[in-house]
Order: sequence, then structure tokens, then C-alpha cells
Amino acid sequence: MDPATRQRLTSILDRAESNLKDSLLPFWGNSTWDDEHGGFLTRLDRKGKRIDTSEKLLIMQARMISSLASAHRHGITERGYLDLAARGFDFLLRKMWDAKDAGFFFSVARDGTPNTTRKNTDSHAYAIIALTDFHMASGRNDALRWAQKTFDILQERAADRELGFIEDFDGGEWPVHNDDQMNLGGRKDIKTIDTHVNLLESFCYLLRSSKAPEHRQALKGLLDLLVLKGIHHEYGCTITSVDRDWNPLPDANGKMTTCYGLNVEASWLMLAAADLLRESRDKYRDVILGLVDHALDYGFDHERGGLASYGPLSGKVTDAADLNDSRLLKPWWGQAEMLNALLDVYRWTGSPNYLSAFEKLFDWIWAYQIDHRYGGWYQEVRWDTGEPVTTDKGREWKAAFHASRALIRTSDALRQILRAA
Repeated sequence: MDPATRQRLTSILDRAESNLKDSLLPFWGNSTWDDEHGGFLTRLDRKGKRIDTSEKLLIMQARMISSLASAHRHGITERGYLDLAARGFDFLLRKMWDAKDAGFFFSVARDGTPNTTRKNTDSHAYAIIALTDFHMASGRNDALRWAQKTFDILQERAADRELGFIEDFDGGEWPVHNDDQMNLGGRKDIKTIDTHVNLLESFCYLLRSSKAPEHRQALKGLLDLLVLKGIHHEYGCTITSVDRDWNPLPDANGKMTTCYGLNVEASWLMLAAADLLRESRDKYRDVILGLVDHALDYGFDHERGGLASYGPLSGKVTDAADLNDSRLLKPWWGQAEMLNALLDVYRWTGSPNYLSAFEKLFDWIWAYQIDHRYGGWYQEVRWDTGEPVTTDKGREWKAAFHASRALIRTSDALRQILRAA
């Protein structure tokens, strides 16, 4: 590695660690805990002040527990994050578990009263992530037992033949979770790649903790299903939604689109899954690298850095005038997942193109996605100017998770790269 590259990567490492420890985690750790009722409130304005006493969604509680536990495992042990994660774990079991019908409620009111009794598969995937992360940080076997129990419920009530999982398993008629983000028009009885990528993620976490053969089998089956039916093999990107038999479906406007952030998230999770299963990476090489290359070719801003939200199956996002202008927004979570993917495929292939894109992306995030004055990352910023669409930092589903995980993984990966160079 030449001295100039080493210097740039060392600078990124220093900035990633600083943002994680001194800005992002304090913003979320100091502002979200509900001292009166327990649990996390994440509807926050720019300064971290609570906007209202909003409901507490399962997915958001899980993401906060996971973020805090991961921070402790990363070595930030002096700021009480593990204790805060433990309190979140207690709230999750006391207030969000349905003792009568099993499974976690989709959301509760501030005082813990069930608000939406929906049982959403995607949210339960994040519960597994939180429970296993907390187990790994605390060593508490009860957390792992609850993760296994949640997995068993999904297998019993949400598994759909050999074709993945249904979106909800309580028997209700619910619009697809994240319907607005994916522009699915309130459809029911369909499947999304978003949910299945999150399930793949949760099965990775669970197998890493449990080493159980049934978890290995589930991970292998889901990985193969996504590769076979979730990827458009002509264009190399994910298919946003499918019917129960995995036939591709258009969005509410009749357009076939793909989400760039989901593509790159799927890429590095597939790589992680292959490693956990001790399978050859080369078996999945074309699919994994194809997902990253598709995002770089069509959704990445090579002039300024940053990744667009969504776009056509083929062709540059900037040329897709028939799609809504929201396609060009750069969301915080997509930038975070692109960091993860680019470093993983660079370490695998050694291709300088991936490292160059990583550097440009991080510089964009540092300049525009991060709020250096008050902490946290902006939700979405505009394609060309980097102006935030809103300065509010939190929603019921936006927490520390994507950004903190990306900063932790960036720090760990860069340390290994610099040591090996």
C-alpha cells in the first residue's frame, strides 16, 4: 500500500471511531431511554429532544438493544451501554411479548400497553438480532434462549412451504411493512426481498451464537432461495417484491424498481452467510459482486459520492425521469450498508475500484450525512447539494443501528487492512 493511501485510510479510521464514540452513540444513548415507563423513544429532533411520546415499535426497540450491545462488544465499555441494553431487554420481554398467543407485539404505547397486536416477520427478525447481540455482549444465556424461541415461532407460523416466509403471521390483513418506502400501494399477501434479507441477517447472528444445526439449515435454505429467486439474473439486482410463489411484481405505478441500499446490504450478508456455512465464496461470487457492481454502475454518485435510494433495474438512476425524484435522495441506512459492502468486497477481491468508491462514499457521509454540531446522522440528504430533507434525527423505525454498525465494521476492517498492508 502506498503512503498516500495509508494516510487516507488512517484518517478515515480515526474519523469513524470519533464519530461513533463521541457523537453518534452519545446522541442516541443519552436521548432515548424513557425513565418513566422504560423502553426507548426515538422520535427525536435535530438536537436529540423528543418530538412526542410516540409509540414504541418492536423494530426500534430491537435496533437500540443491538446497537448498544454491539458498542460494548466493540470496546466502549465505560459508558453504561451494556446496562442500557439490559434494561431494553427487560422492557422487550415484560411489555412487548404476547404471553397469550406468543410472539412480540408490533408496537406498544408509551406505558407498554399493546398498541398494534400485529405479528410482523421482519420485526421478529430484528428481535433475533437484538437478542443474539445482547447474548454475545452480556453472556446471558436467557437472551439466546429467547432468540431461539423467536426463531422457532417464525418457523412454525411464518414459514411458507420451501418458499421463504410470509410478511405477517397473526392472520390479520396488513399492508406490507415499509410499504411507503417501497411504493407498494398497500398491497397484501405478497413477499418482499427486504424482509428476507433481514431474515438472512438474523439467521447469521443466531447461527454465530448458537452453532445449532437447525439454524445452519435455515440459513442455508434462505441463502439459496435468495440467490435462486430474489436476484434478477439478467440485471444482477434484487427484485423488490414477489408473490407467494416468488414471481416478480411491479410497484404501485407498474414500475419494476430495485433498492440500491438493499442490494449492497444483501451482498455483504450473503458473503457472511457463505463464510458461516463454510461454503466456497466463489459459489456466490457472481451474485455478490454483481449486486455491488449494479449499485456502483447505476445508483452511485461518482462525482460527489453517495448512493441513491432506488432506481430502474437497468440504467443510471439520474436518467430515470419516469420515476419519482425521491429516487435520488441519499438515505442514511443505504450509505451505511454501502460502507459495509465496499470494504468487504475490497478485502475479498483487492480491486482498487471498490476502495476508491469507499473513500469517496465516506467523504460524502462525513461532509453531508453526519450532523457534526448536534450528533447523529441525517435521515436523507439531497443528491447534489447534500441538504437534509429534514433535520429530525429519529423516527419510530430510525435508531442508531445502521450507522453504528457500519462505523464499527469500518473501524474493524480498516484496522485489519492497515495491519496487513
